[in-house]
Amino acid sequence: DMSVKRGTIYGLLGASGCGKTTLLSCLVGRRALNSGEILVLGHEPGSANSGVPGPKVGYMPQELALFGNFTIKETLFFFGGIYRLKATFINSQCEFLSKLLDLPPCDRYVKTLSGGQQRRVSFAVALFHEPELLILDEPTVGVDPVLRYSIWNHLIQQSAQHGKTVIVTTHYIEEARHAHTIGMMRTGRLLVEDSPDNLLRKFQLSSLEDVFVQFCLKDDGRRSIEQLSITESNAAICEPTDVFPPGTPSRERDVNVAPDNPSCHSEMASSRQSNDVKDDNVNFKVKKHQSFSFKSILPCPHRLAVLIRKNYLMSFRNIGLFLVTFLMPIFQSAVANITLGNEPTGLRMAIVNDEVDLGVGRVCTNATDCEYSMLSCRYLRYISDNIIQVPYENVFDAVEAGKRGHVWGVIHFGRNFTEEFEMREWAVELDNIIGRRINVQMDSSNQQIAIFIQKWLVEAFSDFSKDFMKVCGHNPGAGDMPLTFVDPVYGRKDTPFTEFMAPGLMISIVYSAALLLTAATLVTEKEQGLLDRSLVAGVQMNEILIGNLTSQVSSMFGQTALIVLGMLWIFNVPCNGNLALAVSITLVQGLVGMCFGLLIAAVCDNLNGVVFLTAANYLPVFIMGGVLWPTEGLHYYLRSAVYFLPSTSAIEALRSIMTRGWGLEKAAVYGGFLVSFAWICGLLILCLIVMRFYKNSS
Repeated sequence: DMSVKRGTIYGLLGASGCGKTTLLSCLVGRRALNSGEILVLGHEPGSANSGVPGPKVGYMPQELALFGNFTIKETLFFFGGIYRLKATFINSQCEFLSKLLDLPPCDRYVKTLSGGQQRRVSFAVALFHEPELLILDEPTVGVDPVLRYSIWNHLIQQSAQHGKTVIVTTHYIEEARHAHTIGMMRTGRLLVEDSPDNLLRKFQLSSLEDVFVQFCLKDDGRRSIEQLSITESNAAICEPTDVFPPGTPSRERDVNVAPDNPSCHSEMASSRQSNDVKDDNVNFKVKKHQSFSFKSILPCPHRLAVLIRKNYLMSFRNIGLFLVTFLMPIFQSAVANITLGNEPTGLRMAIVNDEVDLGVGRVCTNATDCEYSMLSCRYLRYISDNIIQVPYENVFDAVEAGKRGHVWGVIHFGRNFTEEFEMREWAVELDNIIGRRINVQMDSSNQQIAIFIQKWLVEAFSDFSKDFMKVCGHNPGAGDMPLTFVDPVYGRKDTPFTEFMAPGLMISIVYSAALLLTAATLVTEKEQGLLDRSLVAGVQMNEILIGNLTSQVSSMFGQTALIVLGMLWIFNVPCNGNLALAVSITLVQGLVGMCFGLLIAAVCDNLNGVVFLTAANYLPVFIMGGVLWPTEGLHYYLRSAVYFLPSTSAIEALRSIMTRGWGLEKAAVYGGFLVSFAWICGLLILCLIVMRFYKNSS
């Protein structure tokens, strides 16, 4: 059994990976037992009025769990705000702890401190609000002997004079002599619990390290690692008789850890130290919660304000992140507008003109009258300047050039092209029709380039034919196809691809930026231990969620404003509908991205997972969502399914607003909003469920 008396110091000793950190996380309510009971200060951790997690416990984890871009003073004020301490008390504690722990000047940023100085600041955070219970995970690591002596003297003083209870783990076994009681752990089991003096007398040894070795040697190890468990049966922080008056109920005096089958297992801190031992049979069950209280899920406005202020400070202090947040979206939209949707230029085409024969004086002229002479040369003058005409002597050489990738295709005119062109006006023989043809052999490996070249060649022939018939006194439209494209219902006759792409691009940039920024921010705090430390301080998961959403929304407003400004005024993308409606659907999609980011942060423990899930999310959401290609091009059964993706309906809604000028009365527009709001609600509910059980899987 493990027993800790109130007002005493309890030293928990053991090798790395033996379960010390896991046991401490159970005591502060960050993990739960498979079975049994934990009582801390008379209450189960996490229950109403327990104060644990909360202001009754001061917790120093193995990680630094500090904000690198905060000064020492800002760090203490942040946690002081979480505990709702007065500014005068915070200032006095800053001065006192600076002297006690020999801290650097309070205006120094945490990231500029040495490792030992950072550990001292972390220790100061645990001591700062003068809690009833101090739980310190290796507080003296990296601390010089003189300061270590001062720290232990302070802990002894707090215990003796103020009745504070201290549970401390340490690698320095000999310094545990200062503790009233020590417990020695090995592979998840408590081997012994007694005062240092009693253990030394019992074994007649001079050092606790030798005592620990003796217990390890006596441990027969008959049970395999799979059968081992952390035994914390009837662990109690019991009140000495001089603290509570006689007759005080035992539940108010004791903190019990009493598993029926001791099994407070987890992965034993192996992620923190390379030499830690991992217990493969880690299996925590979710703790059975107390009766539901609606008040318990309501966020505390004061803590919420502290968290939001922290988020803003972290954003503005991290210059790189700040620039990426606000400059990357406009950079992405600029790159997309510059590189996508423009007509290709400098396309080389091989020209084989058999009409030209210098030997007989058949050369190209610049004739503009009604003369049936060298019409092939006349047609070539109408071809777009985007095509570079490269003459070749024969078709074989031109085709070989195409095979080597030197040209994109071959344009071939027959020797009697002009004569056959003239004869076709009254001849109906097939040979005359074929002879008038211009043979084009394309390299169609690049579909977009092939389409542009075909379009330009057809347009060139149409212009050539109209002009020639006009100068010859004929009706210019006589040779046209009986098919006329009049003014379009929406858009322009030659709508650039950029206008089709712009709505999807705007939404994809805002969505992706919100997703990645939200997920990366939370996962970084989780990796550094900041999330756990905040939760132990009493912050609720819903407060963390709301605080991050609030701070990210303002960033999203800035990103959206920059993107809209760039698209509409710099790159002249038209918006034929209500601009406020277009901005609204873009912002709503940013909220979808943030909620998705929160969910990713809830399930990921490191940034690698965030990057992987973000990349995996991009392909189905946007490539299938109609950003670069119409959804009508998808397989029939996929067309309906893709509209249930987070952004497909929103992209279609924004495209309808900008290009068609539609409003909320149209189903395509209000459908985009409805689907987006449905995703927001669904993601938030799922995120709250995952975050609620995060403590039991962390």
